[in-house]
Amino acid sequence: LEGRKIKFDGVFIAIHGSPGEDGKLQGYFDMLGIPYTTCDALTSSITMNKGYTKAIVEGIDHLYTAKSIQIFKNGNYNINQIKENLRLPYFVKPNSGGSSIGMSKVKHADDLEMALEKAFAEDTQVLIEEFVSGREFSIGVYSAKGEITVLPTTEVIPANEFFDFEAKYTPGATQEITPGNMNEEEYDRVHQIVKSVYSKLNCRGVVRIDYFLENETGNFYFIEINTIPGQTATSFIPQQVAAMGISLKQFYTNLMKETLS
Repeated sequence: LEGRKIKFDGVFIAIHGSPGEDGKLQGYFDMLGIPYTTCDALTSSITMNKGYTKAIVEGIDHLYTAKSIQIFKNGNYNINQIKENLRLPYFVKPNSGGSSIGMSKVKHADDLEMALEKAFAEDTQVLIEEFVSGREFSIGVYSAKGEITVLPTTEVIPANEFFDFEAKYTPGATQEITPGNMNEEEYDRVHQIVKSVYSKLNCRGVVRIDYFLENETGNFYFIEINTIPGQTATSFIPQQVAAMGISLKQFYTNLMKETLS
């Protein structure tokens, strides 16, 4: 700047998708020796892959994952075998996508090929998951001063069949309740679960974990983790921070202090 070299003390990364959420920026700043607010490059790249992330968190106590099959665009997958191994309905989603783009809910086996075509238009890998009947929640988790803290959860009640792109970005299309309606035992259980997820994936900064609370069994089912959650005024994390009684300014100041320390 005006012939002077500026050295940054730290970086606040808030870019969704590539290059902010998939480890590229993190790797770049690692090479420059500049600290940043998010998970490291390895965790960021792994958690962009829904199938790989599910495989890592499957062993966590009291956490369940929907039965699924991961297929590759140029691989030899068998449509009939998928239909035999998974029960309807199921979700078909791009393995590394976000905002539910390219995602479909398949109720009839004959609709599977069309759903795969839609998902493969967005990614070279696709995840097919059995449907979990339950209530959807999203919860923020962050670390500061060596302690993992869980924010109040948000219950997501979409007007559509599931929390798709339209429901996520159309004002009024989804009811969001913060804190979500869970009993004390469920809160205690999910807090232990998401802390374990945060630790096992070696997370840093603030992340958001989405899950279902299954109607029939009361089990928690992992959906996905977002290592760079939305930061707008109506996003889940700002809602949860407000419900916790902390100002956004103080929350993000604490995150930056943690980064610089």
